Amino acid sequence: MVDEKMTMDEFHKKVAINTNNGIWAILDSDSPSSQELEDALHMAHTARYHWSKVGTTINAVRAEYMIARVYALMKRAEPALFHANRGLELAKKAEKTDENWKDWDIPFIYEALARAHSVAENKSECKKYKDLAQKATNAVEGEDDKKICQGELDKVEC
Repeated sequence: MVDEKMTMDEFHKKVAINTNNGIWAILDSDSPSSQELEDALHMAHTARYHWSKVGTTINAVRAEYMIARVYALMKRAEPALFHANRGLELAKKAEKTDENWKDWDIPFIYEALARAHSVAENKSECKKYKDLAQKATNAVEGEDDKKICQGELDKVEC
């Protein structure tokens, strides 16, 4: 084991990045187990906490996205809607103020809202946010980024 010395800010950033990135394997799984989903949920909340210590608004948006995604995958509509809506609220602020904002941030948060509404069986709201996500995805400039956004959006069923 390496005795790694780091500042508290470095620690918060490292944990936030590692826990956030660790969630994707579970989200991409065809049938994650209940234990994997629980682990993903804990990682998502952990990332959100650590980004609150060292991140910018856009880091909070991305963390709220992950939390909403995990809750939606767990079929827990109320917390999925809460975190997706919180992510949208923060995204509107970040788009204007955060230098780390990317054009793919808004399609992702709309996609999370569509998923949350799907789980809540709000078909019209799901369709509304899926359409907004599609429009925003179409506007993404980078082809690789657009492909990733589209890939996630294509998984949403209203």
